[in-house]
Amino acid sequence: MCAIGVDVARGGADQTVLAIRHDGWFAPLHVKPGRETPLGSDVAGLVVAARRDAALPVIDMGGGYGGAVIEHLQTANAIPCLGFVPAGASTARTADGQLKFANLRAEAWWRLREALDPDQPDGSPVQLPDDPVLFRDLTAPTFRVGPRGVQVEAKEEIKARLGRSPDRGDAVVLAWFGGPAWGAREAGWRGRAGRQTRPEAILGRQHQKRRR
Repeated sequence: MCAIGVDVARGGADQTVLAIRHDGWFAPLHVKPGRETPLGSDVAGLVVAARRDAALPVIDMGGGYGGAVIEHLQTANAIPCLGFVPAGASTARTADGQLKFANLRAEAWWRLREALDPDQPDGSPVQLPDDPVLFRDLTAPTFRVGPRGVQVEAKEEIKARLGRSPDRGDAVVLAWFGGPAWGAREAGWRGRAGRQTRPEAILGRQHQKRRR
C-alpha cells in the first residue's frame, strides 16, 4: 500500500471515500455516507484503520473539510499527510510537454487520464476496481484548454449532470496523484524502507526447468 486518496464528507448527502492504492492496483473503495463521518476524527479513524505500509494519505482540502482530518492524523497519530488544494497553482505540464494546467485539480485529473491511456508503451499501469459508480465519475468531467492551460470542468457542473458529487472519482484521482508509483514513477520507490529493489516475478518450477 502506497497511497490513500481521501475525499471528505462531513455530514450532508455526499460520501466519504477512501481509495487505497498499491502501486498501480486499486483496492475496492471504502465508502461511508457523510452522515456517518460528521467529524474530522471520524474520517481520520477510517484512515488509521485502513492504512498499512506507511502509505501516504492524500486529503482533499476543497471546501475546507479536510483540515480537521489532517490535524487529527498528524497531531494525534503522527501520520504524515498530503493536503490537496484543488485551486492551488500547478507548474507542471502534460506528458508531451505541450500544455500547462490551470490549477492542481486539472493536473491531478489529467495525470490519471494519461495513466489510463491504453496506447502508451506497455499499456496502462492502472487497475481500477470493478465499480460502475466510479466508472461514471471518471468519465463525466470534460476538459478545455484556456489561456492558463488545461482546465477540468467545474465540480458543480459535474454534480448537476450526475445528480450527485463524484466522490469516488475524486478519491481515486487523489490516490494516483500522491505517493510513489512504480509503474509510472519508478524513482518514487527509491529510499522507502523495504522497497529498495525491483519486484521480481515468481515464474514457478517450469521456468526453472527450462533454464537448466
